[in-house]
Amino acid sequence: MTTSTLFRGAACAILLLGAIAAPALADDNRIDDAWKAALMESDGVLNENQQAAINGIAYAAAAALLCDGIDIDPDKVATETTEVLSGGPKDLSEEDEFQRYTAIMLMLGTAKGIILAEGALHKAEFCANAMKEKADTEVANFWK
Repeated sequence: MTTSTLFRGAACAILLLGAIAAPALADDNRIDDAWKAALMESDGVLNENQQAAINGIAYAAAAALLCDGIDIDPDKVATETTEVLSGGPKDLSEEDEFQRYTAIMLMLGTAKGIILAEGALHKAEFCANAMKEKADTEVANFWK
């Protein structure tokens, strides 16, 4: 696994995250060009469940930064991040595993940044939706 493959994979995962990111926001509120630019070259690094976890963490972190009454739960984030990072192919070399971790952290940061920007552009709607999700006990989240 080469560095370019990992970063292309990270980009692909971000594209998929972009397709499902901040589901509460209307499509009009999406920064489509930012998602596309983040994903120019892509291959998969994460499976669908891992991508959803990264997206969920990014969304929760953005909402915690923008919205009063929402706080990130660092234990939930740590548990899920550890699961995603450890859920890769078992036959990676130490260097490839490090490159995979780096790609995942870049994906998380990119997704958080774009969701944060989208949320800030439409803060009232973003925060109202996040508060509804936080109150819904059937929706898994990364908040306290």
